[in-house]
Amino acid sequence: MKEIIGGNLTRYRKSLRLSQEQLAEIVGMTRQSINNYENAKTLPDSKTLSALARALGVTLDDLLRPESEGLPNFRFRAHASFGNNPQFAAQVLRMLETYNNLEQAVGLPPYTPESSPCHQVEGNEKRIAEIASRFRRCLGLGEAPIFNLFETVEELGLKVLRFPHPIEGFFGLSACSDAQGAFVLIKSHNIKIERQLFTLAHEIGHLICHRNDYQDALIEEGTKEEEKAREKVADYFAGHLLVPQAELERMYQLTTNIIKLKQHFRVGYQVILTRLTEIGIIDYAKEKAKICAAYKKQHGSSLKNSMELPPQLKPEDFPENERYQQLIWQALKLGKISEMKAAELLDLTVEKLRVRRQEAEVYAIS
Repeated sequence: MKEIIGGNLTRYRKSLRLSQEQLAEIVGMTRQSINNYENAKTLPDSKTLSALARALGVTLDDLLRPESEGLPNFRFRAHASFGNNPQFAAQVLRMLETYNNLEQAVGLPPYTPESSPCHQVEGNEKRIAEIASRFRRCLGLGEAPIFNLFETVEELGLKVLRFPHPIEGFFGLSACSDAQGAFVLIKSHNIKIERQLFTLAHEIGHLICHRNDYQDALIEEGTKEEEKAREKVADYFAGHLLVPQAELERMYQLTTNIIKLKQHFRVGYQVILTRLTEIGIIDYAKEKAKICAAYKKQHGSSLKNSMELPPQLKPEDFPENERYQQLIWQALKLGKISEMKAAELLDLTVEKLRVRRQEAEVYAIS
């Protein structure tokens, strides 16, 4: 246990770019004590361990968990940046563990989309489009635009969380367990709704097409070429899931206006450009250059890749983590979790939780 704690203390401290002296000052102890803990010479008591966890932005469980240990039965779409941010990787594990425990507490069955392995786009275009079409049928959609993909896939039972962590280079990840279902985490910090929706569709593509490539840990493995090919497959799947072929062709006969097309399908303008390029109607680079020139003329500033053409989807039309919050309230009602735990998960005070609970009871149908 001393070795596990020592290794975790070192890893989490270095990720925050703290020296042993700086960490010692924060928690009110000597540098030599920190050195002894990190080198497994001495074992900190519970009070000291709690203080160290708070200073490092993790929990006691995170300090006691072996670095290589994930969650039982879960495999992940790994991400390279987690190697430099172990605190966030630990937080992801906690969120998934909590969501999974809530489902079990209220007796909900796990959900995992059907696996259809595919590792490159070239030569598989029709197959990937059919995989996307099959998943749309599972959602009960046919060719219709998807009003709210978050809500729609959560109704199937997919575990989805949107989380405002500002980690650079990260947009989303997915995890899967044959016994406990599938999970998708979407970054929401300074990310437009259109991009969040595409990320969700992209990760569903990975869950369907690359499940055999998921790993036991959150740190990325494999070659860059393999990963690029998988990313292209997930992008292609996402495009066809959000913008099905027949409906795109029908709408393009009615209007060639990119703004109207993106509004109809409730996606970003770049998704529309990509899909029209795939079916040979436009040249992506030329059309994007025209759009960027028109935007700059109208607004006096450049249209960056991270930006979206107005009008944009409104965040208030896509409330975050509704299913997750409903599970918390349900688990509380069933007596599976305490008021204190429910308040912690909902980021409320216990007093505020009780007020909301009373309000819900007043308006409940008896």
